[in-house]
Formats: sequence, structure tokens, C-alpha cells
Amino acid sequence: MENPIYFISDVHLGADTYEAEETKRNRLLSFLRSLRGQTPLLYIVGDLFDFWFEYRSVILRQHYWVLYELSALAESGTRIVYLAGNHDFWLGSFLDEQVGIETKYGPLEVNLQDKRFFICHGDGMIAKDWGYRMMRKILHNRFLIRSFQLIHPDLGVVLGKRISLLSRNHGAPTDWDPQLAYRDLGVSILKKGYDVVVFGHNHCPDLQQVDDKVYINLGDWVEHFTYGVLSEGKIELKWYEG
Repeated sequence: MENPIYFISDVHLGADTYEAEETKRNRLLSFLRSLRGQTPLLYIVGDLFDFWFEYRSVILRQHYWVLYELSALAESGTRIVYLAGNHDFWLGSFLDEQVGIETKYGPLEVNLQDKRFFICHGDGMIAKDWGYRMMRKILHNRFLIRSFQLIHPDLGVVLGKRISLLSRNHGAPTDWDPQLAYRDLGVSILKKGYDVVVFGHNHCPDLQQVDDKVYINLGDWVEHFTYGVLSEGKIELKWYEG
């Protein structure tokens, strides 16, 4: 029997009050420790951090313990794949080279346990989400990124958090139901020959069975503390109590 494969998304470390962050971080650390020796593969489907920017020689110290546990998990033999989300504007080489995480930009099409997967954070996938699409082009501008590197990190963090807030409130239309919109999109992608479609982004845990195929939204670790588990070819949505 193959060991299970895990999926999480939308932890948004650094977004909340000190008390809320401590609770969330401790639960995440417990979850990561529980995976050591238990899984060959963990997918982080975007937005582990609410704001992430790599200066040439500075990393935010508030994320030290999470980075340590991710590194320990990688050293234990688990392959960790980080798929960029809408808060992952400026992923650099640090996570790959120093922590042991593979950073990728989606969507990903992979075969896992004899199932064809489509994995994507989900940002910008909905046609009505034009506001974010425009903002993404601006934030991925190379001149902007190089200019941001010249700002002192203490000030850069303040500005980065404001940018992250804009990413949450990017002018998406209010006349649509995000959960239903992503569910419909996921089902439409399943019809293209995939067995499983995995999304994050909208923070709404969801699992829909379509004949022998599955659409799953991983929810978040802000309110729901949900994650996906693929075992023996079957994917499930679970809640982590820690």
C-alpha cells in the first residue's frame, strides 16, 4: 500500500493578530511534525504566507519555526511542492535552495496513485476576476520587484502587508458566489479528462463527487484548518484539530 499524499493551502501566516497567529502556527507545526515518515509528498497549494518576499540576505524571523519544520520534513524524505498563490508575488530561490521545497507556478498536471490530477491555487481562473488579473501583471513587473529590494526590510514588510490586503480586496465582483463559481469551474475541468481537480484560494472547503471523479477545494488554515489526503487512489477532505 502506498503512503498517503497530503495537500494544504491558504495558511496566510502573518495575517492575523499575535494570539490568532500563535494558535494557527502551533497547529500547523503540529501538523507538519505528524507527517514525518508518513508521506512521500506534500503539496502546498498557495498562500502559505500572507506576504513573502526574499531579500538578498534577509528572511522574516516570524516564520523561522515553520521554515524549520518544513526543512525537517524535507530531510525526513518527504518531497514538498509549493504552488504559488496570489499572495506569493515574489518567490525566489531561498525555499528551494535552503529549505528543500520545490516552488512552482501552476497549474500542475500530474499523475498520482494512477489518477490524473489538475492542481492550481485558483487565483485569476474565474473570468469575472478581472481586477486580480490586472493587479497580478503589475506585481510581477521586474522593475517593481527590483525596486522593492532597495527598500529597508522593516518598511518593506509594512508595504508588503498592505499589498497582501489589496490582494484580498482586489475589486472582484460582488454578484457571484465564489464557492459555486470555483465548483462549476472544477467540474468543467474534470470533463477534460482529469480524475481529480484541486483548488485553494477561496477559503471554502468543498468536495464534489462527479461520477468517479472528484473536485476538491482545500479550504484554509485561517478558520477551517482543512487539508486533503490521497490514499489508495481516493482523495478526502479532512479537518486537523491538532
